Amino acid sequence: MRVIAVLMALTMLNLTGAIETVAAQNEGLIVNLRDLTQQHSYGLKDSIILEFEIINASPEPVGVFARLGMGYQGGIILHVLDSTGSEVQPPTLAHDSIDLRAVQESTNYFELQPNQFFGTRQRFSVSELISKPGHYKLLAEYHCPVDSKYAKVGNFWGIERKSIVSSEMKFDIE
Repeated sequence: MRVIAVLMALTMLNLTGAIETVAAQNEGLIVNLRDLTQQHSYGLKDSIILEFEIINASPEPVGVFARLGMGYQGGIILHVLDSTGSEVQPPTLAHDSIDLRAVQESTNYFELQPNQFFGTRQRFSVSELISKPGHYKLLAEYHCPVDSKYAKVGNFWGIERKSIVSSEMKFDIE
């Protein structure tokens, strides 16, 4: 299952090309990535706790799909960049998926009010993200996996909209 998810992610990455960043003031949402472990250096056997926040920076409510997961079908795509800025494919990072029942369920949608956020925290083994020592950067990309035609709320941030990308988070692997 993980192999299929990884292959799907690689295919989608090739199809979309470069990550498209949308300015918060133009579209209303921003994504924030934080390292709750608060270290700058890790070993391959360490763990890291990352927090992903989707923030409504607009003056209007924005409709969102409430189920956040990792990967292209989960909504949060984690990008690992090496010291040259090239993307590194994580060795074993699992990707979540959504099913049609979740998309059709009205309780999985809500209006994110101005200055409010929703998000998730996840613990990762460093070896899920990186396979060798070096200097790295992480970026979180938010891209809703749901088409607006399924939305149960107004002003829905659907798959048709461009991705939003966090600022870089630098860290070292010893």
